[in-house]
Amino acid sequence: GRIGVAAVTAGPGVTNTVTAIKNAQMAESPVLLLGGAAASLQKGRGALQDIDQLSLFKTLCKTCVSIKRVRDIIPTLRKAIATAQSGTPGPVFVELPIDILYPFHVVEKEIGGAKTARSLRGKVVQW
Repeated sequence: GRIGVAAVTAGPGVTNTVTAIKNAQMAESPVLLLGGAAASLQKGRGALQDIDQLSLFKTLCKTCVSIKRVRDIIPTLRKAIATAQSGTPGPVFVELPIDILYPFHVVEKEIGGAKTARSLRGKVVQW
């Protein structure tokens, strides 16, 4: 009667859960999979561990969602948990990009923001 929760890192951490999530789907077990992801600004640009994780789980989970804003974390998790437990129970996937989880100065350092914003990327990171 309880939901299982797994928190994994982006890329290989997420892909290594495919078999477990498929088993949860077939067993009708409610599971909340929290997966890290590359920073929002780096999506689709060859960032480390950046893959289309939502597409990977689309057929395995009742819902797959990527959080875009810090204020959406709690409502999204509440909805995901309710979805996992409602009707026929099953797994759900919530993607949490690094720039949502950590303070800006940590993310800026991680993705290589420069002190002087000369390039377009630098200006966007500074912004």
